[in-house]
Amino acid sequence: MSVLSGKKILLGISGGIAAYKTANLVRLFIKAGAQVQVVMSPASLHFVTPLTLATLSKNPVFSTFYNEEDAKGEWNNHVELGLWADLMLIAPATANTLSKMANGNCDNLLIATYLSAKCPVYFAPAMDLDMYKHPSTLDSFYKLKSFGNIII
Repeated sequence: MSVLSGKKILLGISGGIAAYKTANLVRLFIKAGAQVQVVMSPASLHFVTPLTLATLSKNPVFSTFYNEEDAKGEWNNHVELGLWADLMLIAPATANTLSKMANGNCDNLLIATYLSAKCPVYFAPAMDLDMYKHPSTLDSFYKLKSFGNIII
């Protein structure tokens, strides 16, 4: 039995080229017995499709506060998503998303969900080395770790 068996994993995807790898992450989490829900930043939609992730996770994928395709305009509740999860993984975590997380700049569903999460939060930075080493990015890492987030 896998350590992930029965776990509820909330996967947050930000808009970097590494976003295409998240389809494989979802597949592996499901194979290990986890339940997976996905929340995407608007920029991530350019790199991987919600249809792919919904098919693999067997759950709807969330990227906006309101479900515009639904005639009722249903609210995608970031608080419920944050409470549902046993752990949240933000991968890839771009410099932009990390800065928003560190500074509480809540301008999309992914960041709102992160700020509402009551579970352990892991993040996997994905950027070029110069961006990674930039003082503002390092400051974001420091702040996020001081909040109890775990860098992987």
